Amino acid sequence: MSIWSETKPHIIQIVGYKNTGKTTMTAAIIGHFSSMGLKVAAIKHDGHDHFEMDQEGTDSYRFGEAGASAVVVMSEKRTAIMERQATRLEDMLSHLSGYDWIIIEGFKEASYPKFVMVREEKDLNLIDRLEGVVGMISWLPSDQVMEPGIVSRDITWFSVHEPEHIAKSLLEMDKGK
Repeated sequence: MSIWSETKPHIIQIVGYKNTGKTTMTAAIIGHFSSMGLKVAAIKHDGHDHFEMDQEGTDSYRFGEAGASAVVVMSEKRTAIMERQATRLEDMLSHLSGYDWIIIEGFKEASYPKFVMVREEKDLNLIDRLEGVVGMISWLPSDQVMEPGIVSRDITWFSVHEPEHIAKSLLEMDKGK
């Protein structure tokens, strides 16, 4: 049985506490999927709201400072949209419907299938607290964290040191429909 919906894009979340390796793992999975010719979109949650894509001195920055609610920068190979408004995750997923995979870093409370990054034993509490957890990507050995009673869910353990294996496992889960 597959954890994915019948239609694409497939969505997987990479969640965890700060400094557990979420960005590194997300980039590694994206790289593996992209190298196979899959069309991948990435969504990153910035819980501190301190990112800035357009930099002071650029035309896009000037347009935003002048009061534009949305600034679009387009070139032959890229398109960037900066909107000065919050966007619901579901709306962004709908916007990205033409992709094979959407990998979401963060948005812990969303109910999509997710892997929890575990660097220390205290990180294990997320597994029981969150919806949709299908696996754990751990810095700790499996025998340390997968003993009965430590994790109450039936999930798959992956080593943080094997991102290619994780990506291949995601594709195998997709074939398990």
